[in-house]
Amino acid sequence: MEVEKEKGQELEKFCHVPPKDCGRGEAIFDQEFVFENGMRMAIQVIASENPDTEECWTQGVLFNKIGIEVGCTDVGETFLGEYQIKDTVYSNEYLVEVVLK
Repeated sequence: MEVEKEKGQELEKFCHVPPKDCGRGEAIFDQEFVFENGMRMAIQVIASENPDTEECWTQGVLFNKIGIEVGCTDVGETFLGEYQIKDTVYSNEYLVEVVLK
């Protein structure tokens, strides 16, 4: 998944320094990557419950073709890089790598 350089750098920064002016638990980034078989993975950056003092966290969430969640990553501390999930139904592995464009 390619993300504009400026936006990607900002999101990476938010994972290390608390962001300004965002809501508690707010998804400040949520973009989906669709695989050839119709499965899709949402890559998310989420503000903490204390956004003034705590950094954001990241996750990948895997959905099947009809939108049912079938797996998710552990909470992450970085935006850029790999998000890998094994679906809970067929045990297929899905990988999205977030890179700067």
